[in-house]
Amino acid sequence: MKIFRHLTGSVGVFCALILAGAFALAVVTPFAVDAFTRVELSAWNVVISQIARWFLFWVGIYLIHNLLPIAVAHGRTRREFLAGATAFSVALAFVTALAGWLGFLVEGGIYSVMDWRSDGHASPVAYLLMFLVWTAAGMFCAAAFDRFGAGGVFSIPIVLPLLAVTTVGIPGSGELPFIPNLPVLLGSGWHLVSAAAFVAALAGTWAIARTMPVRVRTT
Repeated sequence: MKIFRHLTGSVGVFCALILAGAFALAVVTPFAVDAFTRVELSAWNVVISQIARWFLFWVGIYLIHNLLPIAVAHGRTRREFLAGATAFSVALAFVTALAGWLGFLVEGGIYSVMDWRSDGHASPVAYLLMFLVWTAAGMFCAAAFDRFGAGGVFSIPIVLPLLAVTTVGIPGSGELPFIPNLPVLLGSGWHLVSAAAFVAALAGTWAIARTMPVRVRTT
């Protein structure tokens, strides 16, 4: 639990500040746009559906590539760190999804008062699953590159389908080239597929990171 508390008190606080700043920008931007043209796009939807997932992907990379070696250098085991990082990634995804849902409520009220048109949005569960998978995928890629060097590039074609699945039920998350009919193929079962993608990415991370060499810089 020490690892979890440390990550929450450092990385978690940083993520909260970034999220708060992004929401403030998403609220202000439509008013600036309205001065020139009619607002027909949800700024918060862009943040949550596209920017947030890449940010959490980076967080996953940072956890394994930057913080795992530091934790081991301070006497923590890989297994202990991975357990704490896994719990933190789940908590972070949950809080981000909750913040996204609350943000849509606030933004919806503003757009209604201003008579602006906005995009629809998915359920909080859909965003939660997306954030879980993207964070775990970042952890998996970081572990693969740190463990296998240039060979880590083979982790990319593994995670791409996992990431693509999570965007099926998210409005404004972008088109899926090569497989435009994926929503039809998956149907309502895409939630289960997304959950399975999270488990797969996390299992791969644990399998690789537990034997990953740790290089600690000394001065």
